Amino acid sequence: MMIDIDHFKNINDWHGHAAGDAVIVEVSRRIRAAVRDTDLVVRWGGEEFLVFAPSLPREDLALMAERILRSIGAEPVETGTGPLRVTVSIGFASFPIGSSGGTAAPALRLHWEQAVNWADMVLYKAKAEGRNRGVGITAVEAPDANMLAALLQDFDAACINGQVQLRQLPGPP
Repeated sequence: MMIDIDHFKNINDWHGHAAGDAVIVEVSRRIRAAVRDTDLVVRWGGEEFLVFAPSLPREDLALMAERILRSIGAEPVETGTGPLRVTVSIGFASFPIGSSGGTAAPALRLHWEQAVNWADMVLYKAKAEGRNRGVGITAVEAPDANMLAALLQDFDAACINGQVQLRQLPGPP
């Protein structure tokens, strides 16, 4: 699962880097509180976080994403310049990636960097769809690893053609 703080540059530009730091610390705390003790939460870049949730049942991944969206977006973050409404965009997928029939082919197991690329791709989809939301991969129609890589190269077309099926989760209003 990839998580990106929405409009983080604006927080730094308009409220200062101290406010930005407070937002990162609080978002990190809220993510950690929304996941299991056995899950790994890492700061992946400036305002991005990666959640690795081994052995989480596929059907529970969307529930985790919803908890994170609510925990971050429902209450303002207190900063030295006052409370700020903060939202995130989330991209999530369960690996190995399964087909729409609910089965997962062993050939579709991915190296961790490939898995991060898929989560990042749906994160960008969440941002393009308006932010403050999660987008998850529910199924991929790919018979082998080569086709899986090809779908990632033209992700939008794969979604339009039904080769990649997505689930949208709106964040709090």
